[in-house]
Amino acid sequence: MSTDWYPGTRDAQVNMAKIWVQTLGAKKTEWNIPVAEVTELGTAFSDAQAILAKAESAERTVVITAECQRLFGALEAKMRFIKDRYIKSPPLLAEDFVTLLLKVPDPSRTPRGVPRAQMTAEIRRSGVNMLILAYHYTQGTEALADPRTDLKRQVRFGLLPPPGVAPEGTDLTKVPVKPEELPEVFDTSRKIDYLTLPPGSSGKTAYIAIRLNNGKPDGYGPWCPIFHVIIP
Repeated sequence: MSTDWYPGTRDAQVNMAKIWVQTLGAKKTEWNIPVAEVTELGTAFSDAQAILAKAESAERTVVITAECQRLFGALEAKMRFIKDRYIKSPPLLAEDFVTLLLKVPDPSRTPRGVPRAQMTAEIRRSGVNMLILAYHYTQGTEALADPRTDLKRQVRFGLLPPPGVAPEGTDLTKVPVKPEELPEVFDTSRKIDYLTLPPGSSGKTAYIAIRLNNGKPDGYGPWCPIFHVIIP
């Protein structure tokens, strides 16, 4: 991958490994890297350097080629492990990353814009007075979804009794037109929610609207169209 930190050529890989062996050998105590890890890296570097010399010589054979692939694979695995385990964060400084031929980490977070995609839910009827909400993007807005942004969902809902039945408590008195008319609200980051409704809700109609939120007070996306389902 073009964005990967690991070099694409074997010469560059050996060069980076050499710098790592020298630097980690001097900094292992300061950076809390076990001696065994540095020793194993040194062995992997020496093996890769030696086999590369054979692979680039006139004596190269298919056996040497296979051994070269194996040893360079072992070197890459060791370097990736050390980076992920020991040199992603302090006590390393910016200049330490430069010495290791790595990109200096950006401490600032990527700004999260207001979500543009719309979220709705498939309604799965469960037990009495219960609904299951399985969230998914509304058709056609999936391409607008940003995994860095579309973190949470806000759900609003309200219950409307059957015709001729008087509303109780926070029941709706008419079919809602706007999401803001729905009295109940909760935030969730789950992919599926189990919505347990008050006793006596069976037979009523649940009206629901959902929107995405990026984790900020003003980071709400557009509401999906209000949808409804009769509660079992």
